[in-house]
Amino acid sequence: MADPSPHNLVHDSALALVLTEGVFGAPQADGPGVTIHERGGLTIQHLSGAVTDAEFPTKARHAIGLPLPMSVGETRDSGDTRVLWLGPDRWLVVSAAPLDLTALTAVAAVNDVGAGRLVLRVSGRRVHDLLAAGCPLDLDPVAFKPGQCAQTLMARLSVTLDCVEPDAFDLYVSRSHAIYFWEWLTGVAAEFGYRITTTG
Repeated sequence: MADPSPHNLVHDSALALVLTEGVFGAPQADGPGVTIHERGGLTIQHLSGAVTDAEFPTKARHAIGLPLPMSVGETRDSGDTRVLWLGPDRWLVVSAAPLDLTALTAVAAVNDVGAGRLVLRVSGRRVHDLLAAGCPLDLDPVAFKPGQCAQTLMARLSVTLDCVEPDAFDLYVSRSHAIYFWEWLTGVAAEFGYRITTTG
């Protein structure tokens, strides 16, 4: 990978020292097989509440603007906000704009976890090959479709994987492992050719 130059750095990012726009890896006749983009500026909150509480689902829907997904691995999306099912009575609420969930604190536990997460969007015609190199899940588009998410291991790390489009996934990784994960991801992506963009 080329050395980052100051004008290409994304500041306040866990990847600020390594994130540089450009095309890298093996040249491909039809262009890079994968695009990688760090999603910054997100509000990410962990929500935990009992669906058996008559008040909680209704209050959550009003506060978030979406009904909570109730099925295993289900997501709900309004454009600006996305809610991921993490487990019974647990969700990840991700918003591109500030989202105030303090109205839920009487019926649920709400924790802002955004500062501890790295979120990468990986996309492109070879994205399934890239993810298969480190993920045991069957990510075939027939089996894992847009609107589905899962918590899994990737590169020996715990990763939340969210399919947002047939050939696009958001990866949620602990910020403390950001550089390790980035080096693994770009190392695998080099085979397919990859583009890094800092605008999404």
